[in-house]
Amino acid sequence: MAHQPLNILIVEDDPIIAEDLYSLLMMHDCKVAYVAHNGTDAIDALANKQPDFAILDINLGSGMTGIDVAEVIHNKYHIPYIFLSSFDDEETLNAAQAHGPYGYLVKPFQDRTLLTTIKIAQTNYESTKKTHEVSKEAIETHVNQKFTNQEFNIITLLIEGLSYRQIAEKCFISANTVKYHAGNIYSKCDISGRAELAAKLI
Repeated sequence: MAHQPLNILIVEDDPIIAEDLYSLLMMHDCKVAYVAHNGTDAIDALANKQPDFAILDINLGSGMTGIDVAEVIHNKYHIPYIFLSSFDDEETLNAAQAHGPYGYLVKPFQDRTLLTTIKIAQTNYESTKKTHEVSKEAIETHVNQKFTNQEFNIITLLIEGLSYRQIAEKCFISANTVKYHAGNIYSKCDISGRAELAAKLI
């Protein structure tokens, strides 16, 4: 795993699976910040235990779902997370992918697959973080184009995985304005959309 042990939040309503995850992670040089069995516990743990990674079961019985928890992580805590689910139907996959997880596993899964998924997720997260640290000037040099400060802000938020609506709220502009800026950014970078942006700039 990483040089510094990951401090992982487990969000899983099935106590047997939760215990298995806990044991597996502890055996492989990870720390477990907390094991939450519902969304409310998970939100409390995010605030009080300060994990740096989360494993989210999508279906948590009644109340909040793992996707609801992911929304909070996305907007407030900005840590990487992966989804677990018993379902791999298109509707569940689309709902999960809309929140930009760093991985998705269908139960039952192999221990090695889980550990590999966590490792890849953390590596991708670190790569994205490095992009955020790149200066506006460095990005402009890389693609040989000039960007306005607003465009640069939108570039970093697009790479972070925020939706047009979320970017609009953060930048205090309309979603249509975000869409307009994004089109200009993609054109300047000679790419067709968001999926290619991180690859182009990392």
